[in-house]
Amino acid sequence: MHILQTVSSTDILFSGITYCVNELSQGLNILGQNVEILSLSSTPKSWISSKNEFKFRNNFLNIPILHKAGYSSEMKKYISASKCDIIHAHGLWMLPNIYRNSNAKFVISPHGMLAENALKFSPKKKKIFHSLFQKRALADTKLFFASAESEFEDIRNYGLNTPIALIPHGVNIPNIKKKKFNKNIKTVVSVGRLHPKKGLDTLIKAWSRIEPIYTKWDLKIVGPDESGFQKELEKLIKKLNLNRVTIEPPVYGLERDLLLSGCDLFVLPSKTENFAMTVAESLAVELPVIATKATPWSGLKTNQCGWWVKDDEISLFEKLKIALSLPEKELVEMGRRGKKWMKKDFSWRSACQKTLEAYHWLDNKGKIPDHVYI
Repeated sequence: MHILQTVSSTDILFSGITYCVNELSQGLNILGQNVEILSLSSTPKSWISSKNEFKFRNNFLNIPILHKAGYSSEMKKYISASKCDIIHAHGLWMLPNIYRNSNAKFVISPHGMLAENALKFSPKKKKIFHSLFQKRALADTKLFFASAESEFEDIRNYGLNTPIALIPHGVNIPNIKKKKFNKNIKTVVSVGRLHPKKGLDTLIKAWSRIEPIYTKWDLKIVGPDESGFQKELEKLIKKLNLNRVTIEPPVYGLERDLLLSGCDLFVLPSKTENFAMTVAESLAVELPVIATKATPWSGLKTNQCGWWVKDDEISLFEKLKIALSLPEKELVEMGRRGKKWMKKDFSWRSACQKTLEAYHWLDNKGKIPDHVYI
């Protein structure tokens, strides 16, 4: 099959969408499919960054308001003229995610953008975009892809009755040995974009209750700044007079795996997530996790490798207090159970195979898969 994966941008390597699009495309290629990634570029001209990835010029690169919509006449023309069988759009609320081809089946992975909390960010802009563009694109969609049951419910709650393929993302298990940075100091880490929806301000407030009690623990926040939110977090740290909280720039690939492996506990305080790859990546290197109930990680409790909590300051504080009070041996065992869980249930090969089965069904080349719900 000839498959186009369309996404607004792959420039942010830390982005979960970038990671998923790249892994899915690579996996489908291994399965013998012809896959192209189409995205916008921050450079003035179209260019090919790799054999299968095409980056297109944003027509309004230097016009702030129009720039955010991501209009690319070149990408739209390329998609329209393509002989593809499937157009798989990743994300919502930007024009690259709605371009279609009359001869291809159009499918969408919302990547959490239909979650109730996600819809609260820039609601007026989303309402306008929905009326002008998104409504028609959603109506033309033949299949939605959900990475968790919570996202399945978000799609239905938005009033969409289109078939849904429920396929968790995969995670790569790095071949590294867990090693501590400092045996005398333990580290809580939170990795991801510095964005209001990530709940990092709530985590810092919870930490202000923790810091005076657990003097041998540090909090490390790692990730790229978005819209100047880092300054807000730094002001909060200063206001609360915290001495053992640091904000550090993003790291990628093996460097990120090594960072996670060298810590003792991962915390994801998000207010909305459809999957949260950083949770899977942390568990893959034997790091126990605290994640909020705004994320789809209830399995942390059932698999005894972490805690699933409400996304408020007191709830985070209480669970941090429990986690930081545990003997080191118990945290290590939790991490090992997490890695076993990832190996068992989260394989990119399985995710890509299930995605291909869904494509084949849409293209009338196979029966409806068990993971597709009509």
